Amino acid sequence: MYWSIWEMRKNKEKHVKPAMTIQFRMTAMSLVVMLILLLVNMYIYTNISNVISDVNKVYEKNFTLNMMQDNLKNIQSSMTEYLQTKSTDGAENYYRYVQEYQNNLSELNTGIVNDNRQLTEKNIYNISAEYLKLTDKCLEYKRGRDVERYSVTYDETQKLYGYLADCIESLNNDLFRINSSNYQEILALLKYTQNLSMGLLLIATIAMTAIIAYVTRRMTKPLTRLAMAAGDVAAGKFDTPPIEVAAEDEIGVVTNAFNTMLSSIREYIDRIKENMEHERALKEKELLMETHLKEAQLNYLQSQISPHFLFNTLNAGAQLAMLESADRTYEYIQNVADFYRYKVDTSKMVTLEEELSIVDNYMYIINVRFSGDINYHKEVDESLTSVLVPSMILQPIVENAVRYGVRDIDWEKHIDISVYLDDDNICISVRDNGIGIDKETIDKIFSDSEEETSKPDTESTGVGLKNVISRMRIFFETQDVMIITSEGKNMGTEVALLIPYVQ
Repeated sequence: MYWSIWEMRKNKEKHVKPAMTIQFRMTAMSLVVMLILLLVNMYIYTNISNVISDVNKVYEKNFTLNMMQDNLKNIQSSMTEYLQTKSTDGAENYYRYVQEYQNNLSELNTGIVNDNRQLTEKNIYNISAEYLKLTDKCLEYKRGRDVERYSVTYDETQKLYGYLADCIESLNNDLFRINSSNYQEILALLKYTQNLSMGLLLIATIAMTAIIAYVTRRMTKPLTRLAMAAGDVAAGKFDTPPIEVAAEDEIGVVTNAFNTMLSSIREYIDRIKENMEHERALKEKELLMETHLKEAQLNYLQSQISPHFLFNTLNAGAQLAMLESADRTYEYIQNVADFYRYKVDTSKMVTLEEELSIVDNYMYIINVRFSGDINYHKEVDESLTSVLVPSMILQPIVENAVRYGVRDIDWEKHIDISVYLDDDNICISVRDNGIGIDKETIDKIFSDSEEETSKPDTESTGVGLKNVISRMRIFFETQDVMIITSEGKNMGTEVALLIPYVQ
């Protein structure tokens, strides 16, 4: 029998008894233990802080005095080294040790004196100030080459150095004797703190164990019933009756969720059947789409035959023109065939000579179209034409010169190509005497946007200036591959390609 959600809710309202949640019970009991632990830890922390403070006081002053002894010794030795050798290292070491020694002096007592130890500290401070003045004068006399005065001053520093060293050592010994007498007291306090901490930790462990045992016992019984019911469901017994909820705690929430799951399984099974029918229909549509895709792939493969058919047709036309003695027609068709054959694959590498040759084909075709109105001239350094370049980088530039430069002008049209060596670059210059180009258009060509790089131009070869720039930058691994200059309106344009020259 499958129970509905309404029946489960009714059963819950009938049998569930109000109760504290597990979280509330655990939180309340844990707070009591944590409060005790907090108080104990505060007490332990206070004692440990006092012990640490005593230990710091024991050793801090000794450490400072030891540092003072070392720095005083280093000041005297570095000063002596400088006086003997006048080395830069000796002077640098001297000033560094003086700074460290002055930092040590700042930790000494210089105020009201209450005992002999504080009086000794104040004397050390005052004598050290006088000692440092003498050492500075000694170095000053040495730099001034006043041998007599720096010798006298050096003797005085030696005397003060010995006196200071004795005072610091005496004070250090006095502090050590005082610290030794305090050691037994500190050791006893540490032992007491250790025993107290262990006792408190033992009490806290026993208390937490009792809490865990209580909570575990309250959780185990309903969880066992829930596990048995889950086993029945896993075995396929979906008619398992709902589990009675004894309390509104977290386990009760899980039990209610399990009961809700039982009522949902049947509905889920029904939905699965509906989905299977839906998937079957989708599968049929998928098979139909695969059929259409294969047809599209076949059409694509067949379209690849078209360029070769075009080349063969143009070649046949050229042969026919030759047989009929139509030499100009033969030459025109042959140039068109060569041009489109070269244009098909723009991914291959070619020589600069081949690029110039395809430009010759293109200009022949264009001049047939424009009745020879365009004067085309080349000036090429033949020693540079064997360099490898990406294909179709020169023809698009010439085509732009025709379309946007000289096509619509009413004066004599000129397009000149020159190839020459310019420092470390092979320069390929395409110059026209057309309408020119404004700076905004030039900036747009060199912009970082690649929107137009791969977008074909239906009226041109499909390869724009941006495409040329991008391919040359990738091939030659440099950004400076093209320069466009125009002196103004109707002053023409020059586009120069820069190819790194490697001998």
